[in-house]
Amino acid sequence: MNETNPKIFISYSWSSPNHEDWVINLAERLVSDGIEVKIDKWDLKEGHDMFDFMESMVNSSDIDKVLIILDEKYSSKANSRKGGVGTETQIISPEIYKNVSQEKFVPIVRQRDDSNEAFIPTFLKSRIYIDFSEDEHFEKSYESLLRNLYKRPVYNKPKLGKAPSFLFEETPMNHKTSILLRSFDKKLAQSPNSLNSMARDFFDKFYDNLKDYSITFSSRDYKIIGKEIIDNLNLFTPLRDEYITFLEKLTVPELDFDVDILIEFLEKLPRYKQPLDDRGSWSDVDFANFKFIIHELFLYLILVCLKNRNYKLIEEIFYSNYFIHDRYNYSKEPSEFAEFYNYIDAIDHYYKETYSKQFHSPMSDLMIKRIPENYSKESFVQADLLCHYIADMNNKRWFPITYIYYTRGRMDLFERLASKRYFDKIKVVFGVNTVDELKEKLTKLEEKDNSNNSLRYSGSFDSVVPIYRIIDKDKVGTLR
Repeated sequence: MNETNPKIFISYSWSSPNHEDWVINLAERLVSDGIEVKIDKWDLKEGHDMFDFMESMVNSSDIDKVLIILDEKYSSKANSRKGGVGTETQIISPEIYKNVSQEKFVPIVRQRDDSNEAFIPTFLKSRIYIDFSEDEHFEKSYESLLRNLYKRPVYNKPKLGKAPSFLFEETPMNHKTSILLRSFDKKLAQSPNSLNSMARDFFDKFYDNLKDYSITFSSRDYKIIGKEIIDNLNLFTPLRDEYITFLEKLTVPELDFDVDILIEFLEKLPRYKQPLDDRGSWSDVDFANFKFIIHELFLYLILVCLKNRNYKLIEEIFYSNYFIHDRYNYSKEPSEFAEFYNYIDAIDHYYKETYSKQFHSPMSDLMIKRIPENYSKESFVQADLLCHYIADMNNKRWFPITYIYYTRGRMDLFERLASKRYFDKIKVVFGVNTVDELKEKLTKLEEKDNSNNSLRYSGSFDSVVPIYRIIDKDKVGTLR
C-alpha cells in the first residue's frame, strides 16, 4: 500500500463544549488514520491573527480538503455572514467559499432540525454532504469521509474500453438465410411439398453462416476476451433472430416436416466447440461464443415450440438420441438434449472485472438482456425451466441458469393439468402415456430428492422449485 497523507483543515463553530469535544475527537481519529489535521485548537497560537489563520488554511495549496462541520449555529452564522473578523473566525463565509475551488470543501452535517432537515448554509445547499448527525451510524459515515480524503471511493468508475467492433461494420452481414426466410411463405404456398427441402436448405445455410462468427482474440486477458465475446454475440444477433423467425414459421403444428432435418442440424452444432481447421492446439475459451450460441439456440427452439403449442415436436427434441461427431469425425455415444447445455467462464471473468455489482450468473444476465422485444423474460425462463424439469425426471442434468429471473409462480404449461383433455395434449412432453405414469415419475423424483439441499445459486435465497411441488399429482387428469 502506497498512499500520501492527506492534509485537511477543519472549520467549525464554537457552539458548545460538547460540540467542540466532538470535533476534537473526530480530528484525533483522523490523525490516527494518517490524516494531517489543521485546527485552531492545535495550530493557532498566541499572537496569531485568527482570521488570517483560517483564510490561509482555506487558500493554502498544501491543504487538500476543508471539512466544514455543520450544526445550527454554524449555518446561522454563515447565512448572516457573522464570524469573519469577530470573535469566531473559523466560519467559512460565502465570499471565501466562492474564491476557492468548491471541490476542496467537504460538508459534514452534525445536526438536523425538528423536521429532520440538515442545517446547511444557503451557499452549500447544492453540495453533497456526509451525514454525521446520528452517532449510531458514526462508523459508516467515518468510512465515507476517509474514502473521500484518500480518494478511495466504494464505487470506482471502470476504465474506458473500446467501442464494440460491430458498430463499425460498413454494411450489415448479408446472410444466405435472409433470402430463404423472405421467400418462405410464398414458396410454401406455391409448392407445399417443398417444405422439407426449404427446411434443410435453411438449416444448412444457417450452419455455414456460423463460420463467420469465429473469433481470434486480440489478447489472452479475460476482460478483453469477455468483451470480444459479447461484441461477437451482438454481431450474431441478427442471424439468431432469423433463426427464431424461421422456427416460428416451421414449427406450427399444421406443418408436418421431417423432424430428422432438425435433429441433424442440432447434431452438427457442437462441432463449433472445436476447431474446424487443422490446428494442433487450442483452448476451450477460443470457442466460448459458440458454446453460448448453441445453448441459446436450443432454448429458443423450445421457447418457439411452446409458443406454437407444438408439444409433439418438443417430445422429439427432448427424447431423441443425438449422434454427435468430433473434429476427427468420430461419433460419440448417443447423447441426449443436455448435450446442448453449456456454461462460459469467460463471461463470468468479464463481468467481475467490469461491474461492481455481483451477479449470480453473468451468462444468464446476458441471455436475459438479449431477449427479442416480441418475447417476454418469463417465457424465456419457462423454456429453461422446462429443460431442467424434463432432464431431472430422466436422471439428466440441466441447471436452469435463468431461474432467478422468473417471478410469475406456476408455469403456463402446468396450469391446466387437472384437465384430462389438456393432459392428453401435453403428456408427450413428459414422455408418458397415462396419468399414472406421470404420477409415478413425480413420486420417484420426490423420493430421490429426500434431502433438504435446494437447487440454487450460492448466496441466493431463491431456489429452483421442484416440479413435484408445482404439479399436484393427485389432481392431474381429474377433470374433463
